[in-house]
Formats: sequence, structure tokens, C-alpha cells
Amino acid sequence: MAESMGQIIRRLRKEKDLTQEELAEQLNISAPAVSRWENDTSMPDISQVVPLANLFGVTTDALFGRCGTDQEEEVRELLAEVFRMSDNCPDGEEGPTALVILDKYREMIRLYPNNPTIMLNAMAFAEMVLGCNERELRELIGQEGLDSLTEEIIRWAELVIRYSTSIDDVLSAKRRLMEIHVRRKNWKKAHELADTFPGELYDIRGIRKADLYYSAGETEKQRQQQCRNIRELADQLGHQAMMQGNLYLKEEKYADALYCYDFARDMINALYREEKYRPPFTHNAYPLYGIPARCHMKLGQPEAALDLLEQGVDFLFAQAKDYNKKKELDIPLLRDCSFGYGFDGDAEYSYLGNRLRNLIGGEEFALLSEHPRYLALKEKIAGIE
Repeated sequence: MAESMGQIIRRLRKEKDLTQEELAEQLNISAPAVSRWENDTSMPDISQVVPLANLFGVTTDALFGRCGTDQEEEVRELLAEVFRMSDNCPDGEEGPTALVILDKYREMIRLYPNNPTIMLNAMAFAEMVLGCNERELRELIGQEGLDSLTEEIIRWAELVIRYSTSIDDVLSAKRRLMEIHVRRKNWKKAHELADTFPGELYDIRGIRKADLYYSAGETEKQRQQQCRNIRELADQLGHQAMMQGNLYLKEEKYADALYCYDFARDMINALYREEKYRPPFTHNAYPLYGIPARCHMKLGQPEAALDLLEQGVDFLFAQAKDYNKKKELDIPLLRDCSFGYGFDGDAEYSYLGNRLRNLIGGEEFALLSEHPRYLALKEKIAGIE
């Protein structure tokens, strides 16, 4: 016996591991209303059918029991059809053919309102049409028709953002929306949308925002944003490299750990290449001198370890004495970032002895106890409180 609509809703709700109350909350209706649907004493309002299908990830036809929930093959065939229409378009018929293809996409979206693949392809095609055939389309459907098409693209993008479970789909839809806002000179909306990108994608978000500032003629903001991009990317790269190095360290893969630590230190040296002493001593709380020196000792490389220990000692002395006197970096690449050192020289100097002893101490350096360079370091820090 075929399932009723109420039985289908109950089955799909349980497959999603939702209670009636949770389903009602997501649809902004009451829990008793869901109960009435599932008991077949009432049916969803027509305005609730599409959101319900989107929530369950099925077609609207599936809610009415007219087809199965797996339509991937049919979707592929329908998309292949519109691709063939586009490829085989006769010369001079681009505008009329584009309108026919757009109608095909609209029909597919009506049939499969929750399918992000269809909507993403529809958005891409509509954007291409607007970019290549805008004048011809204006003659065929007028400015009002063009505006209506743009609003359709916005609706498709918003549906993908709301219902897709693929981050790639969501980011693609967001980029389409940003392009529309840029084309319409809606700079504020474009900037706000750029800020919704995940924090890990500093490069995408930053470059896009810089492009937007440039398009808006705000070159000063563009310059400032590029400086922030450099700082954010440097922080992110250094953090990831140090975390990876620590993972290798736990596995006693000292050569691999050193590669990661050296990468982070080389990046910092490049950014601060014009400074006599290159901050920071640590990056995101990960030491840049002591731990790599210990790795060198594990690998039987005492001279390389001593190089790092000497650099670390010199750094700590310089930090304690001088760094509180400078407020901003004097580096062309970063001088606009207002990247302050943030050190209190007196406070740092108060703990200098402990920091120096922590740096060069440890059982890993026991083999250096009679080495002239190591003895010189111990003498240098002797008496520092």
C-alpha cells in the first residue's frame, strides 16, 4: 500500500533524527501542526511544501508519494540536455536560445527545488548570459526582464546558501551574490557578504574585499586591507606550521618537525627582514628557538642547535632592553599595519633570567656541557635575575 503524505513526513522526519518539536521549530510552525500532518488529519499549506522538501532533501513530488527520493540520474540527463542546447546554438540565435535554456532551468528548479547542482548551473548560465548577451536580451525582454533575472539569481543563491550541505556549493553561491552586488554597486552588501566567509579563508576574503574596495574607488581602504591580509596570512601560516611541527615532534620525527619550525621562522625573518632583532620569540605561544634547537640535538647536529640558542639569547636581551621603545614596525611591507610590539621592557627584563635559563637548559643539551660556545652562553646569562 502506498504511503500517505503524513506517513512520508513521519518517515523522513525520523530519518533526519528530528522530533516533531524540532521539525516545527525549523519550519516556524507549531508542534501540534506537525502532529496533525503525520496523523493525516491535515496537510501542509502549499507555502510550506518547498521548505519541507528542502529540509528533508527530497523533491516536492516525493512528499506526495509520486516518485522516489533519488533523482540524480534524471537531473544529470536534464542538465546534459541544456548543455547540448547551449553547445549547438546557431550563430545569431544566442539571445533567444538563452531564454529557452533559462526556462528549462526554471522548470528543473520547480521540479527539484532542493537540488543545489541545478541552481548553481542555473546561476552560472544566467551570469554568463548577462555578461555576454545583455544588450540583446534587453531588446528581447527589456530592462525589467533583466532586473527580474538578476532577482532570480539572487533567490537561487540564497536557497543554496540556506539548504546546501556542501561548503563548496555555499561558497560558490556567495561569490555569485557578491558579483551581483558589485555589478549593482551595492558596496556595503558586498562587503558584509565577504565577511561571512570562513575565517580560515583569509586569502579569499581579503583579496575579495580588496577588489571591492578598489572597484568602489576606495584605494586607501584597499591598501590598508592588503596590509591586514599579509598579517593575517602570516599568522595563519606560522600557526599551522608550528602545530604541524609539534605533531611531528610527538612522533619523534625530528627532521620533519624541523622543516615546519624552519618554515615558520623563515616566514618571520622575511616579514621582519629590516629589523635588527626579529620578533617574535614565540609564534602563537610556540617557541621558535628552544624546541628546534632540541630537535637538532636529537639529530646529532650540535652546531646548528648552538646557532639557535645564541640567536634566542640575543633576542631575549634585545627584547628586554629595547623593544619597549618602539611602537610600530618600520618595514615597507608592513609599516601601515600598526603592528605594535606590545612588550613592557621593565616587566620583560624582570623575568629575563628565567626565560634565558629555560631556553638553554634541559637534558637535551647535556652533551654541550663542555662546548666552548655553550659555556660562553652560560657565562653570558650568569647573574641575570
